[in-house]
Amino acid sequence: MMKFEDTVELSSTSGTLDITYVVSLYPVSMATAVIVRNKGRKPVTLTNAILSHFKFKRRSGAAIQGLKGCAYTALPPLSSPFEILSPAEAMKVDTPGWFDFGSQPEEKPGSWTHQDVPFTILKNKLSRVYAAPPKERLKPIYNTPPSKYETLDQGRELFYRVIRMGFEDIYLSSPGSFYEKYGEEYFICTGPASMLVPVVVKPGEDWRGAQVIEHDNL
Repeated sequence: MMKFEDTVELSSTSGTLDITYVVSLYPVSMATAVIVRNKGRKPVTLTNAILSHFKFKRRSGAAIQGLKGCAYTALPPLSSPFEILSPAEAMKVDTPGWFDFGSQPEEKPGSWTHQDVPFTILKNKLSRVYAAPPKERLKPIYNTPPSKYETLDQGRELFYRVIRMGFEDIYLSSPGSFYEKYGEEYFICTGPASMLVPVVVKPGEDWRGAQVIEHDNL
């Protein structure tokens, strides 16, 4: 069986950091990796993420699964030239509508909640990070979010598995009614992140993080 792969590699230098970004395409998956080398004399703290946008056929059919039992807190996304919703827009309160019937508003930033359901329906507006709470990280042993979870498009019956490597957090957002500003198709934004738990790269060392998206219907 033949395997086909297309790879694009981009490199840049920012101060004392060498940054390499690699995207590899396979028949039913895509891998995105970032490699950061610290050439300086002092440790460098990185707050970063690899975020992807997924389109859905219907707003009511957007969901994820695989994060049951995980702790999360409301948090805006990192600012990016490629963002659809800005950090300020992501945290705005949505206009009440019939989609909001029976829904609970997001907790305020700094408040932690545990997800107690296997599926999260993403028809309402939210912006959150799944991670171990600060108090938990002080313990010798604590739970982190799973290394993989799935997006569910119930309208098209499409499933994508998202796998994180090297990152400790998972970012997730949905636009609610704000999606209408950008087109007719609903979307979510998600991916591995180091937002609450920044990465520290020591002098002369490398740090590697990656995301793999797999088509889960085959």
